[in-house]
Amino acid sequence: MGNTIRIGEAAKILNVSPQTVRNLEKSGQLKASRSIGKQRYFSPADLKKFSLNIQALGLAWAISAQPPELPSEFYCERPDHFTSRVAKMGAELQMNKLITEDLASLLTLVAGEIGDNSFAHNIGNWPDVMGIFFAYDFNKRIIVLADRGRGVMTTLRQVRPNLATDTDSLMVAFNEIISGRNPEKRGNGLKVVRKVVEVEDIGLIFRSGIGTVTIPKESGSIKITMSDQNIRGAYATISF
Repeated sequence: MGNTIRIGEAAKILNVSPQTVRNLEKSGQLKASRSIGKQRYFSPADLKKFSLNIQALGLAWAISAQPPELPSEFYCERPDHFTSRVAKMGAELQMNKLITEDLASLLTLVAGEIGDNSFAHNIGNWPDVMGIFFAYDFNKRIIVLADRGRGVMTTLRQVRPNLATDTDSLMVAFNEIISGRNPEKRGNGLKVVRKVVEVEDIGLIFRSGIGTVTIPKESGSIKITMSDQNIRGAYATISF
């Protein structure tokens, strides 16, 4: 059936059992075409996309001493590029029959606020490579953003010089309205993110420095903890 493969080979590519592949197709996470004899056939391109670990790619971008090479579709060098890609994601979400229209709008809002924060906090002050990592996978129901910027604590110290830890900085970023120059004012978008995530069927992990904000999709209750891994700028995973 053209450039397609049978279920057994698909299972080997994904390193799972054929039954898992059937379950993935049944749940809508993988698409399959059918032969006249009802045999399942899968697209190698779809399998490659499904197996791509965008969470690991985004994390590597955020922690590596030297920035890894990214697929061009995951790298937004400028704010206008990011805005365009967020709008594209929003349109795709709206067309996804497994996602409600309201959830599609809120996911677009949350991703937009986090990405805008990265650009606003680092404009003119990128430590090495400007821009952000931005990728999404509707099958896995995740959106990932990351930057190699100055991080939340360095940014907030411009208006809160006594901040001593990454966890304290994240507590302020997600809870308090910050006054100050324009970049800090725009940083108040993280309060919007928290407000949306806590009341909707959305989960969030947001990391900066050695601090981690976790808002589980199930409970919606924010938790701020320390991590044993340092994030150069910021890294976020949105689940839905």
